Formats: sequence, C-alpha cells, structure tokens
Amino acid sequence: MAKPLDDLVLVAAAGGTTRQTPPLPTAWPVAIAAVLSAASVGIATLAGSDVAALVSVHIRSYGAALAALCVALVLVAPIGRALRTRARSANAWGAGDYIGAREQAAHSRHHAFTAMGITGFLLPFLAIAIFLSINDAVVYKTFLRGDVILASLIDVTKAFGVNVSIAVAAQLLSMLFGLMLAVGRSLQGSSFVLVRGVCIFYVDIFRSLPAIVIIYLVCFGVPLMGIPILSDGEPMVYAIAALSLTYSAYNGEQFRAGLQGIHRSQISAAQSLGIPPGAVLRLIVLPQAIRRIAGPMLGNFIALQKDTALVNIVGIVDAFTQAKIYSANYYNLSSVTVVCILFIAITIPQTRLVDYLVSRADLKEGR
Repeated sequence: MAKPLDDLVLVAAAGGTTRQTPPLPTAWPVAIAAVLSAASVGIATLAGSDVAALVSVHIRSYGAALAALCVALVLVAPIGRALRTRARSANAWGAGDYIGAREQAAHSRHHAFTAMGITGFLLPFLAIAIFLSINDAVVYKTFLRGDVILASLIDVTKAFGVNVSIAVAAQLLSMLFGLMLAVGRSLQGSSFVLVRGVCIFYVDIFRSLPAIVIIYLVCFGVPLMGIPILSDGEPMVYAIAALSLTYSAYNGEQFRAGLQGIHRSQISAAQSLGIPPGAVLRLIVLPQAIRRIAGPMLGNFIALQKDTALVNIVGIVDAFTQAKIYSANYYNLSSVTVVCILFIAITIPQTRLVDYLVSRADLKEGR
C-alpha cells in the first residue's frame, strides 16, 4: 500500500538530486494566534476593570488583573504547545527526520488554530461585557434591571400564553388550508386549470403581502363591514384568521414540494391495485410527503410564532403589549427583555429540532 503523499513527496531538483517538500507553514498560524491571544488579554483587562468598577472603584485594578489572568491561563497552554511543536518541527527537519518534522508542524498548526478558536469564543463575550458596563452600566440598567424583570415576569409570561395560543391555532388552520392549496395546484388535466389558477393566484398574493398588513386589514376591516356573525368576533379570532391566511400560502408551497417529491410510479402502482384516488393520497402520498417536509414546516411555525407579536397593533394584550405597559410605568425596557427571553426559550429548541429533522431526511435520501 502506497504511503501518503505528505510522507514521501519527492521533488526533482535541477541538478538531478531530490529534495523533500517542506511541511506546511506554521509561522503565520502561530503569529495570528499570538496576536489574537494578546488582544483577548487586553480586552479582558478592560472588561474586568469596567465590571469591577460597578461594584467598587477601589477594586477596579483587581478586577482587571483577575480577568486578564483568567484569559491568559486559558490561552497559554495552546500557544505554548504551538511554539514548542513548531521548534521541534524545525529541529526534526534539520536532523533529516522529514516525517517527524511534518508531524510536529501539523501539531503546531492544530494548537495554533485551537488558540484562534478559543479567542473567537472569548472575544464576543468580552465585548458584550464591556458594552454592558460602559458609562456606568447604562446599557445594563436600561435593558437588564433585575427588579423590573422580576416585577413584569409573571404578567408577561401569562400574556405570552396568548402568543402561543394564536400561533398553534393559526398553524393548524394554515396547514389545513395549505394542504388544500397544494392539492389544488397538483390536480392534473385541463379540467382543473381554473382551480390551479385560483390556487396560484392566492399563493402569489399572500406571499407578497406583509403579515402586519393582513392583520390590520382583517382585524379592523371585518368588524367595520357590519356583517352579522362575521363582524361580531373577538380580535383574537380575527388575528388567528389573518395569520392563517398569510401562512397558508407558505405552508401550501411546502406541501406541494412534498407531494411533488413522491415518484409518480408509486401512485400508478397504487391505482393499478384498485386503490381509490382519495386513499392513495391519504395512505401513500401524504405520509411520505409529511415526513419529508416536517423540518421546513416547523421552520414556518417558528416564523409564525414570532409574527404573533404583531397582533399588538390591534389591541390584543399579548406578551409584547404587556411588556410595553411595564416599560411605560417604569420608564425602562427590561420588561421587553423578558419577551425576548421567552421567544428565545421556545424558538431555539425548535430550531435545533428543525436541523435534526432536515439532517435525518437528508440521511434517508442518501445525500
């Protein structure tokens, strides 16, 4: 079995002799890692100083020294290993141990890149710490005041249930209507050309309009029409209907993509066995299509959840409206931070689930 090229690459020289291909360069990765590490220690010094000053001006220097020491201790190991293995690579190369030189050079680059990765992780957090603590922590006091967060937490969380209820109801309705649109667009033959045209027109229109415009028109327009029963509904019902109209267009396209992904031979085989068309759709096509579009459909649901915050424009007391009441009372925006935390808390797990479902679908498809 031939050895790897990195171990036995020989390059012909002009005089007929041979020379070994040198290892990959280590100077620039080590230099960049050292510069980033020094920058991280410097920024940690500033961050520690600013944060400590919030507690007491007298411990400012101690906070700076402690932060710089912690960051330096984290980074000294990979930087030190990168420098040592780089020196070993040079010594091995000078001694004619070409394979050992390449191996040590690879280790040096690995440790240098590890140091870069650590600094890439630390620098954003240090920058945030400085941002929150500058100007006597004005950012912290504006958005993260603990007393305001605790005072508004219960009421904002209860109001957040309105957002969740609207999102779940609107998603169920939009999925049902979206499936009807997808089936309508998938009908074959000249007999259904008008049905396909209506479905295409609906999807194009509602995908072009902002959700906030639909919410405004439905929630204010339907009651103004004065139609018995239809105009006597609650604002929350109208908000659900508006979001359902908007997202049914998106969900319909997702369903259509799933239906078109099923090979025609499966439908033909089922029909040849005498299975009715409705049963073919219900038992064979839809189960496979739903499995394929579960990830993207959940992505639409995440977007719908975030758009429920728009219903505050029509007077519905959702989490954002409740937070604005506390913001006006306290003249502080920390209550709105609670809304952000709640949306993040329910969105991130769903996002990771979307990634898992998409990866699993790709794995089953062999991609």
